[in-house]
Amino acid sequence: MSNAIVKLVLTTLAAFGLFAPAALAGVDPALLALVQPDAKMLIGIQVSQSQASPLGKYLLSQVQLEGNTNQVMTAAGFDPRRDLREILAASGDGLAGLLLGRGSFQPAKIAKAAVLAGAVSSTYGGAQVLTLNGNAKNKVAGSMVFLDASTVAAGDTDAVKAVIDRRRTGAALSGQLADRARQISSSNDAWVATLTPPAALSSAAQSAQLGPFQNLLQSAVQLSAGVKFAATQVTLSAEVVARSAQDAQSMADVLKFFAGMMQQQANSSGPNTSKAPSLADAAQISSSGSVMHLVISVPEQQMEQLLLPAPAGPPKKVALR
Repeated sequence: MSNAIVKLVLTTLAAFGLFAPAALAGVDPALLALVQPDAKMLIGIQVSQSQASPLGKYLLSQVQLEGNTNQVMTAAGFDPRRDLREILAASGDGLAGLLLGRGSFQPAKIAKAAVLAGAVSSTYGGAQVLTLNGNAKNKVAGSMVFLDASTVAAGDTDAVKAVIDRRRTGAALSGQLADRARQISSSNDAWVATLTPPAALSSAAQSAQLGPFQNLLQSAVQLSAGVKFAATQVTLSAEVVARSAQDAQSMADVLKFFAGMMQQQANSSGPNTSKAPSLADAAQISSSGSVMHLVISVPEQQMEQLLLPAPAGPPKKVALR
């Protein structure tokens, strides 16, 4: 399995901001109920306050908030890495959409800091909506609402108001996407499920320079993937529903081919490629009807070596003349 694919899965799952190991409990039903009924992709992340995994700590350290947003959070004493317990992101055709969160919040304090930073406060459906208009001072445009001290929703203003309406009427997301989200979230720390892989995912594949794998994504009808952290290993799994059984088998064959190539290259390249054969050996690739299955489990330390930047070497000594 190519390193680019591993990185694509992790990048996609981390795209909405947080990624850490956590006790598995499945997606929060109350959050799932707030998702827009026409959602095409869901990304869920369980956020643990005890980030025992060095890989999780590193990924969390890469979260960089926009300057003004960071000032608001700091003024309110809110740290998303600490105070958020779960994130659920929902979108239509692109990655932009609705962001839902569970955690421990101080709505009044955060609202006060947001207004001081330029947010406009209004009331809709009995809830306080905080809106930022994109300008030179506030680069981020959109709205946010605290439905209670443990639930927050953010996105464009219409999307946030729709969340308030759904909560008031008791409407809930149902159907195949909701069922898939419940299934995959029950066994993963971070996950993505989509009924129609969006163009944004294909763009991510192109930026990752996946080459032939770009064509594989185009034949995908549904896709789900997840990452599970255990004490000593990381397991990445994916399930792709293709247009036909032939397409699913073609996906599996291409993945097996590249895994075999990596194995051969590793066997002939020397000791510096010790990571590659393990990844290739660990990949379990199969197809069943129109579904392609992929599971790859590797020691966490090895995954850290793959994804974390290499430590800087010792400074070079300069001879004194």
